[in-house]
Order: sequence, then C-alpha cells, then structure tokens
Amino acid sequence: MTKELIDELDIKILRELARDGRIGIRELARKLSKPPSTILNRIRKLERLGVIRGYTALINHRVLGFQVVALIMLSVEGAYLEEVEKVVAAEPNVKAVYDITGEFDVAIIAMFKTIEELDRFIKSLLKNPRVKRSVTSIAFRVVKEEPHVPF
Repeated sequence: MTKELIDELDIKILRELARDGRIGIRELARKLSKPPSTILNRIRKLERLGVIRGYTALINHRVLGFQVVALIMLSVEGAYLEEVEKVVAAEPNVKAVYDITGEFDVAIIAMFKTIEELDRFIKSLLKNPRVKRSVTSIAFRVVKEEPHVPF
C-alpha cells in the first residue's frame, strides 16, 4: 500500500476512529462535514487496504490485576529467530514482539499479575536452547500509551 492512496479525509477518519472506535457513521460524517455514504465508503476502503485491521476495546490491564509490565530483550541464535518469536508470540501474557537492531534481536512487551509470574516466564524463555541471553526491565508507571498511529 502506498501513501498516495490515503488522503487527508482518510487521516481525519482514522484519527476519529482511534479516539472512539464505536463512533457511528452519521456522527463521524457530522463531525467531518461529509455525507455518511462518503464516510462509509472511505472506511470500507481503509479496511480493504488493511489500514484498519479491526476494532477493539481498550482495556485497562491494571484494573484486571496485571500490575507488572515487563520489557524483555532477547539475544537469539540467528537461524532460529522466527521460531523463537513464534513461541513467544503465542504466550497469552505477551502483548507485543518486535525484531530489533542492536545488541539484542527481539523485544517483548508482556504483562503479569505478579513478579513470580514474570520470573516463571523468563525462566521458561531461558530453557529454550536458542535463547542466548535476556535482559528485563519493569515499567514503574505508564507515562504514555496510545493505540493510535502518529499522523
């Protein structure tokens, strides 16, 4: 997909949907001063292009007891990087897995209810012979965490 396919109206629609994914077509059309049919067609286009991948609720993980947010960096044997990433990505506590450059190969963001859960998770990672090294940092507080793309 190229940037040329997305215009200013599409960006405005995306901003509004990022703020409130449950906003109705008519309300969105009113806010953007466009006909509802135009808004609906644009949303369908954005979905078709894969710009909008889905709609979801923003859940406060701390209210559900997930008090420990960990940033885990892994060094992995190069030939097995994707294999390790698939295993990690399948874990329910894992929120995100990134390929990264630098000293480490993989960055993981994961949430746990207790430090003990985090400890068990890290020990299970290190049992994998393909994982050479890990470094973990724990987030004390969330300064900013937004679901939107910076456009």
